[in-house]
Amino acid sequence: MNDQVAEIIETAMLKEVASAALYHKAAGQTDDPAAAALLRELAEAEEKHLTVLKNLSPEALIYSMESTAKISELKQSDHLKAPDELAGADLTGTLLFAIKQEAASVIFYKDLSGVFSDDTARKLALTLAEQELGHQQKLEQIYDRVIYIEN
Repeated sequence: MNDQVAEIIETAMLKEVASAALYHKAAGQTDDPAAAALLRELAEAEEKHLTVLKNLSPEALIYSMESTAKISELKQSDHLKAPDELAGADLTGTLLFAIKQEAASVIFYKDLSGVFSDDTARKLALTLAEQELGHQQKLEQIYDRVIYIEN
């Protein structure tokens, strides 16, 4: 594994740790049981992503990059107003915050792909962007089913 690929994986692991910590902390700061459950679920998902990244072999890396399906970016989150922090957020605020976090990760990895000269590193960054976009869309679907329909 070359240095640029290793740098992307290390950066991705740090982002997963930070996100999991944020979600765990926020779960303890909300009085909304549904928001707390969602936050714990999001933290667990980030921890699973971290485990995958820690155990990523060069062979798995190549397979992951080749098998990641292209996801259409709906830009739905561009029109949603999210709270600036999670402390005390209800379910709606939690979903909106998490959607914006995933959208920011998509942008981060897409931008990161343009920094590296190594083709494998660029493809890895774009693969991570696609995975984050998938997470974003799952959260948007939950928002649509649970929040949008209620209003």
